[in-house]
Amino acid sequence: MKKRFLSLLLAVCILIPVLALPASAINANTAIQTARTMGVLDAATAQSAEALNAPVTRGEFARMLTMVSSYRETVNEQILVGSLFTDVNSETAYAPYIRIAVQQSWLTGYTDGTFRPNDTVSLEAACASALRLLGFTPTDLTGAFPAAQLNKATELGLRAGLARSQGQAMTRSDCAVLLYNTLTATTKGGSVYGNTIGLSVSDGQVDTSTILASSLKGPFIAGENETPPISPATVYRNDEVTDSPALNVNDVYYYSESLNAMWIYTTKASGRITSVSPNAAAPTSVTVAGVTYQIGSTDVAYRISSLSGGGVGQVVTLLLGMEDIAVGILTGEEVDLSYYGVVQASSRSLTTDNGADVMQTVRVLCTDGTVRSVRVDKNLNVPTGWLVSITTTPEGEKLKSISQKSVSGLFSAANRTLGEYKLADDVEILDTLPDGSAETVRLDRLDGVTLSNADVRYYALNERGEIDRLVLDDVTGDVWTYGCLMSWNTNNNSSTLDDLTELQPSDVLMQMASGLLTGSLLSDIWGELTGSTGRWTSIALGLIANNTSGLVSNILSTIAGGASYTYMNGTSATTDSTNVLYPVLAGGIGVRHEVTGAVRGMVQLQPILIESLGPASVNTAGGGRYETADDMQVYLWHMGVYYPTLLPTINAEDYFLVGWVDSCTAGHQVRVLTALRKN
Repeated sequence: MKKRFLSLLLAVCILIPVLALPASAINANTAIQTARTMGVLDAATAQSAEALNAPVTRGEFARMLTMVSSYRETVNEQILVGSLFTDVNSETAYAPYIRIAVQQSWLTGYTDGTFRPNDTVSLEAACASALRLLGFTPTDLTGAFPAAQLNKATELGLRAGLARSQGQAMTRSDCAVLLYNTLTATTKGGSVYGNTIGLSVSDGQVDTSTILASSLKGPFIAGENETPPISPATVYRNDEVTDSPALNVNDVYYYSESLNAMWIYTTKASGRITSVSPNAAAPTSVTVAGVTYQIGSTDVAYRISSLSGGGVGQVVTLLLGMEDIAVGILTGEEVDLSYYGVVQASSRSLTTDNGADVMQTVRVLCTDGTVRSVRVDKNLNVPTGWLVSITTTPEGEKLKSISQKSVSGLFSAANRTLGEYKLADDVEILDTLPDGSAETVRLDRLDGVTLSNADVRYYALNERGEIDRLVLDDVTGDVWTYGCLMSWNTNNNSSTLDDLTELQPSDVLMQMASGLLTGSLLSDIWGELTGSTGRWTSIALGLIANNTSGLVSNILSTIAGGASYTYMNGTSATTDSTNVLYPVLAGGIGVRHEVTGAVRGMVQLQPILIESLGPASVNTAGGGRYETADDMQVYLWHMGVYYPTLLPTINAEDYFLVGWVDSCTAGHQVRVLTALRKN
């Protein structure tokens, strides 16, 4: 859940929607994003296809040329003395840019003493200016204007992605593409132009991260009733897109006027300081509740330093900004804060702070995805998997068990609702297993899912009555490990199991492959293998059904014996030994691990025959549609061996594609995809 500075760069990549642009403009959106980051296009002219398709005037083009030059940082230093042209004075729009463009010979005026700033820019005129940026003069070209300029522009790649021809007016989108190509082109002197003006260009790509960082203003800490300094077109709250730019007290925010975007962070770290580094007098990092944070504020550094009487033992709440850097701090009564999560481990150790004694530390995975360490009474029993709250007060931290508090209803990510409740802008969701394993969950992961009371372990409301913390009970299946079963052997030598162990996964898959090649339906093949043989029915005697939640409802376990299972997981094979026997047969399986790594459950995934592949989903012959998991594993299967591969290497025309699907409430995703070549 925690994202670093790269998340900001990725966020900028989606600031501009994919617009309706000509098919030939293959780099248009990348070019527009870069142009907007550099200020070539202002926020108002990069919001719609209509604005981007408007023709560019000579005055506006002078501004664009300046913003992709070394003069972009000094344009405000231009002093206008007198009139450049009869139709350009200090009051004329783009006057400083026109002065720079003319002085550098990127643009020229007319013989009648005018500049004609409102005239449109043609393809050949724009190419001539771009060539000037690269250091080429008319004497360096072969032929006369405009053929010489257009030919040279084509030779250098400046016209790549442009559908304009001689005499046609350039649009803002066209100019963004032309100038992006110019940044990546080679100058007359043999250098890449973008590199000569302080950018980083490699492999034909422009890295504008330094410009982006310099365009940000912040961090700021919101006060009571504070309003945003801009009306942003795009808002990110904790690095996720949101519609609301509303600020609450102690929110940390940043904004960029050129991008017309705003970033809001509501994350806080509350607890007792256990260490500071590199020294108590001038700390640059601080550890709170077992998590270390970099300090990004002189005020924070001073208030937790020994110079102000702060430091180790002090109870604080850190206000975290971009990259989880501590940019603000609350102390005293302001530190009150609560976290919710599941216990992952507890340990006791010797402490000599006030004489020899035993200290118990409990590690809790909280809904924000952070594992926090809390000291508790050494005599308390805190089992793994407990649902707990951590409350921080000026006196310290308090951990206590909390009872189940359920809610049910349809989950809508678009409307931000769960049943009758609204979801807070900063809602945090955690999917858990009883043994303490857990994963944070995105809103869109639950969109359209109807949750029952049994699916929700706990929820908390903020002061507005909105759900801001939600703890689930194995709803997504994302906490499980998935793979392809290769072999298994029982640890029980009972003769009642002999018949069962004869059927190995490779045998099952060979029968499946044989059936598919002869045109049999996958459902019939699977039913034949799992039903009529009677193997699973015979072994069910003496087995106990474990019907706790989610996938586990399908698991049968025995009190005697156990087995070892070998399965492919990613690029390598994993072997797990268990104390119980699980009825997994072949193909995709789900394995549930405890936090310690021990196997707590194992289930057979169900196969589907895939007819077509989409970017994030698959379709079956019967018209069914299944989402693919973000971390879906893909294998080529041949003669009992799994070969890890990538999705682009296979297709539904040349391969039998079998998807293995889970059965969780918010699951039903293809976790594993196996391909069998038809020939």
